[in-house]
Amino acid sequence: MIRSMTEGNITKHLLLYSVPLLMGNLLQQLYHTADSVIVGRFNGKEALAAVGAAGPIMNILIFFIVGISLGTSVLMASFFGGGKLKTLKEELATALVSGGIFTGILMVLSFAGSGLFIRLTQTPEDIEQMATLYLAIVSLGLPFTYLYNIFSSALRSIGESRVPFYVLVAATVTNIVLDILLIGSFHMGVAGAALATISSQAMSAFASFVYIQARVPMLRLTFGDLKINAGLLKDTIDYSLVAGVQQTVLYLGRILVQSGVNTLGIDAVAAFNAASITDNYILAPGDSLAAALTTYIAQNNGAKKRARIIAGVKRMLVIMFCYIAFATIVIFTHAGVFIGLFLEKAETNALELGVKYLTLMACFYILTTICQTFQGFFRGVGELKITLIATFIQIPIRVAGTYALLGVLGIQAVSVGVGIGWAVMSVYELWSYRGWKRRTAGQCEG
Repeated sequence: MIRSMTEGNITKHLLLYSVPLLMGNLLQQLYHTADSVIVGRFNGKEALAAVGAAGPIMNILIFFIVGISLGTSVLMASFFGGGKLKTLKEELATALVSGGIFTGILMVLSFAGSGLFIRLTQTPEDIEQMATLYLAIVSLGLPFTYLYNIFSSALRSIGESRVPFYVLVAATVTNIVLDILLIGSFHMGVAGAALATISSQAMSAFASFVYIQARVPMLRLTFGDLKINAGLLKDTIDYSLVAGVQQTVLYLGRILVQSGVNTLGIDAVAAFNAASITDNYILAPGDSLAAALTTYIAQNNGAKKRARIIAGVKRMLVIMFCYIAFATIVIFTHAGVFIGLFLEKAETNALELGVKYLTLMACFYILTTICQTFQGFFRGVGELKITLIATFIQIPIRVAGTYALLGVLGIQAVSVGVGIGWAVMSVYELWSYRGWKRRTAGQCEG
């Protein structure tokens, strides 16, 4: 359903739009978690650690793609909010062609350099070969990942958040079924997990394309439409480059953190991977709410409705706080249950490490209320440089804090480093928001 959020109840718009995003984000986490859970159960902690070691590298590549999609989505939502439907369609075509070329280059580099990338993260030698194989195979699915993300971004820019969710449901089920079949029945280990992933990605890309061509005329493209608009390409690069660099810096920081954790041994790597996946689930709803706010803000920014923008930020802060308070309580009371999903009871040391890490991390969750809300806001108004600077501020703090305390606190050093980084990031974003309000104080409502 196409949804214009420039009129009507703000809270209702944000919640109705964000629920499919939230469910989809959780499903996407499940989509990636299935590989780890099933591989860990069938092939042990070594295979789990191998998938975990390859994960941050793959995430850098994926989030370059997500960055392109995010920048494009902001532009498309602004065009939609301003009623510029022809320009909206031209932007989609420009992003598909230029982003597709870039993704193809990324795929080749990742496949060819998988072994080097794994070694650079100081992955333990006894899992290096498995991690390299997993990364090499998954790299081949990058074009499908890009197509799904760009089609989903286009749909979300016009307020349609349900269809991307339905596609994710199908992809997640496909991934899990193929994981069980290839890993459990055919004993293909990490290779089976990787093949299941790229098969699911291909299905999601195809399904999204078919839906748009059949049901969404304003986004429907013919072969002749697939050309680059030079003016839009510049804007797309400006927006997408900043978003892509931001996501890459974020995951480069995670790789550096992963490298430090890798030096602590397989128990620490397995515990950190299990806890990080759980952590991702907890933060996924906040990411979805921030994405909903981005589309809401972008549409209203295109329609020049400043008062609705500010009101939307206030509503989202309240929603975020309520969710984070609930999530923190859940982790404090059930951390052992979550870590136990990934590791056998006999792995007592790894289980204990994972629980300690996750419990300490929960102490800092409240800071994400500010971080995620204002990331969504600044993306929506096109101030992506502020989101980039915020990331540049918090990532070095996260990495430095981790390495400084690693010898004393073990993997708990990561929690402390992340918490300090979030705190500084929050202060910067609040200060930047006050600056935006001052700069736009004289703007009239559209």
